Amino acid sequence: MKRQRVNKASMGISPAKHSMLLATLLAASIFTAAPVNADDSRIEQFFNQVDINNYRGNYSIIDQIGNNNSATVNQSYSASYQRGNFSKIFQFGNFNTANIAQKGGNNFGVILQKGNAHEASITQAGDARELLKANVSQSGSNSYIQISQSGSGYRSINVEQNAFSGNARPVTVETY
Repeated sequence: MKRQRVNKASMGISPAKHSMLLATLLAASIFTAAPVNADDSRIEQFFNQVDINNYRGNYSIIDQIGNNNSATVNQSYSASYQRGNFSKIFQFGNFNTANIAQKGGNNFGVILQKGNAHEASITQAGDARELLKANVSQSGSNSYIQISQSGSGYRSINVEQNAFSGNARPVTVETY
């Protein structure tokens, strides 16, 4: 095998341009190493007894990338026949607020926020014999979504709001 030597001039990068790229890369790494303020995240999960045989429980995941985001999860189930609840909140941006409250069992709630100043709330009350599922997806800025559902039967609600102009109308969904 014959090795070839790469000439910087043949790649179109002059020594001055190379130094400038290195300086830009160094500055970018300094600014991205600054601490990120992911303010308020709170998870509360309650149950009366632990089912060790079936490993039933409440599960929650909160991912936050940005500044001044707030996420709250409150989940509970109380009967031994009930399955646990699952929630996930993902916030990418700044000044986003998300709340999930689930009572009973077998509830599934997901909030995805990309952008700034979004508000979303999911409230669900079910039991283990039914599945209540709610998904919220927000992108852009300044959008508001509220979902509330309760009762019997299998239900699934998906709401996606793209507020790229920043003037999205509020969305409220209630089922009982």
